[in-house]
Amino acid sequence: MTISIQKIDQAFQEAIRAQTFSGAQVLIGHGKETLFEKPYGSLSGAPGTAAVNSDTLFDVASLTKAVATTTLMMSAAEGRYVVLDDPVERYLPEFNRAEKLTLRQLLDHTSGLPDWLPLYLEVAGKGFSKDEIEEFYTVEINRTPLRHPPGEKRLYSDLGFILLGFILEAVYSEPLDSLFESRVAGPLGMRQSLFNPLSSLSRVDPQNIAATELCPWRNKTLIGEVHDDNAYVLGGVAGHAGLFSRASDLEKFIRFLFATWTGGEVLFTPETLRKFVGPRLEFKLGWDTVSPEGSQAGQYFSPKSSLGHLAFTGCSLWLDFNDQKYLILLTNRVHPTRDGEAIKEFRPRVHDLLVETFLEG
Repeated sequence: MTISIQKIDQAFQEAIRAQTFSGAQVLIGHGKETLFEKPYGSLSGAPGTAAVNSDTLFDVASLTKAVATTTLMMSAAEGRYVVLDDPVERYLPEFNRAEKLTLRQLLDHTSGLPDWLPLYLEVAGKGFSKDEIEEFYTVEINRTPLRHPPGEKRLYSDLGFILLGFILEAVYSEPLDSLFESRVAGPLGMRQSLFNPLSSLSRVDPQNIAATELCPWRNKTLIGEVHDDNAYVLGGVAGHAGLFSRASDLEKFIRFLFATWTGGEVLFTPETLRKFVGPRLEFKLGWDTVSPEGSQAGQYFSPKSSLGHLAFTGCSLWLDFNDQKYLILLTNRVHPTRDGEAIKEFRPRVHDLLVETFLEG
């Protein structure tokens, strides 16, 4: 075991020297047991920067889709605030395109919407209100041509989850960050999982947040400010990105999913969870699955019983409902630039090493 842990340490140290990221948190567990948790590196690549610790916050980017937006949609569906096969137009009347996209298609990325648009360029720094910016996004996404007919195939889309965030705010008449706090983070004890951490200094140490990119248009290294450009102009709170968290909080979230799957009812029923991510679904709602070959999860997570999600900033989580193993990897791979791609090789390799060390034999 000691030799294997040394190999894990070596892998992270090599990645830091190669500037794959400046810092990381890694955690592997099984059921209710944490098997290994360790921080690595520093908050940024600047000389003398403090070391990452277990309380360091990372910008988890697209993990927002799964942890925040999808979880809130599960709760909304169970409470009949939304119906998954309703058209988006029922909740956002200005989204009145000829193709009637459904909430389900937004959740499983089969709407046909493009993956991304630089809509932030049209509103950044121009003094628009939050409501005006949300209306602009809705109208622009509404007029955007689809890449394929709705339901035909899966194309990962930030735009669909931006709309889902707007829908949640509309049906609850409450901001998305407040909904997440009251309906997910608070009940699960995820105290350090929040949007706009620099606005919550009673809970957050602003000196203990991992840096992300030296942003070319904000002209600074981003620390505690959301990396995603569209999320930034939406006030740091969006359905597709904006959440900051730490590995120990995300572990609480995964254990909540396991507890629900096996019969618990903390936020919603097991039946609701299965309607979103059950084994019979071709595409999981709000989550990714393990690719048959070359998966970023590595080789030890089952394509049939596992869920996961990746984030542009270099964060990821994977969990297996069958044997209740899970992995959380938080990094700032976009620091100081988003151009590095080495995380794609590092991630599955270190996942396999962790599973081999702590779970396989």
